[in-house]
Amino acid sequence: MFFWFFESRKNPKNSPLTIWLSGGPGYSSMFALFQEVGPCKVKRNMNKSRLAANSWNEVTNLLFIDQPIGAGFSYGARMVNTSEQAALDVYEFLQRFFTMFPKYASLDLHLFSESYGGHYAKLIIQNNNLIKAGKIKDIIPINLKSCGIGSAWVDPIIQMQVLFILNNGLFSINTVDECYKTNTKQACIAANITCWEGYNGIFTQNSDTGLYDIRTKNDIPVPVYTKYLENPFVLESIGVNPTVITKYLEFNEEIYFRFTDSGDLARSTMSQVEFLLDNNVPIMFFTGDADYICNWLGGNEMAESLKWKRSQEFKNAMFQEWTIGTIKVGEIREIKNLWFVKISESGHFVPHDQPRNSLELFKKWINSL
Repeated sequence: MFFWFFESRKNPKNSPLTIWLSGGPGYSSMFALFQEVGPCKVKRNMNKSRLAANSWNEVTNLLFIDQPIGAGFSYGARMVNTSEQAALDVYEFLQRFFTMFPKYASLDLHLFSESYGGHYAKLIIQNNNLIKAGKIKDIIPINLKSCGIGSAWVDPIIQMQVLFILNNGLFSINTVDECYKTNTKQACIAANITCWEGYNGIFTQNSDTGLYDIRTKNDIPVPVYTKYLENPFVLESIGVNPTVITKYLEFNEEIYFRFTDSGDLARSTMSQVEFLLDNNVPIMFFTGDADYICNWLGGNEMAESLKWKRSQEFKNAMFQEWTIGTIKVGEIREIKNLWFVKISESGHFVPHDQPRNSLELFKKWINSL
């Protein structure tokens, strides 16, 4: 499992550790590294890197992981097809990482991800509880301090319902409802085909805008660093195995289709979020106001529908204007342990579209805990 670690630029011994997991499933975290929150930028099709001004390692140690196995530079014979299987691999990776680098094991850990990438934190808390109860031994407790999910994909019924309404009033949740009721692979595959491929296909056919950014037709940002990651010197320097990995792959479609063929994409993970909140793990959702596929309307409704001890308090909370200096850059709806943030002038990939504001939001979140 490939990883790339960067120390904090300021006081790494006492800075927290932030893990970034990209979504898809099947996207490499190298996009997040080079075009979102990482400390290095690469000019289009160039072989040189330079420091990034708004990297999150201004305030935190940063760990990027290519997951599931087969994404990016990660490789192996274990081909997973569900979030639960992928979570086990990520957890095992963290155990090995903290065994090899024990000085980071005691740091506050913030698990950040994007879109489909935020489905793994529950296992960390479950195992921490078992460690405390003395039911498992020889396992390193992981000091999970918070979770953050950009453009989160959590509950298909709630979030798809908003998509249908936005999509010229078309609305049908029958197939998703059947998936929720039966939890069978067949029903969940049918739900994914009907909703994801059918309705989103209609949107792209009838619209001049992108699923991931309604301000543009270009949709997903073009990776500008692929030539850099084809440089043999670079690959050797970052420990890529040249006998196994012969070419960098931004998105592994085989992983994506394995997850769809298991029905995983149509299943809700609301209960996982509720579990974390009930175990006092703070969560921040942040979404661009121009994202369609995981739009802020559905995300906000999902957050409002969460059932936990402060549910009513969050429902009563109003959006407040968020400014940097005198400029409004978004709106925040917040109570203790749960934030929902709408980022102005941003599509699906918030740190790519608003790097400075994303860094300021990350600082604001860390300082609030």
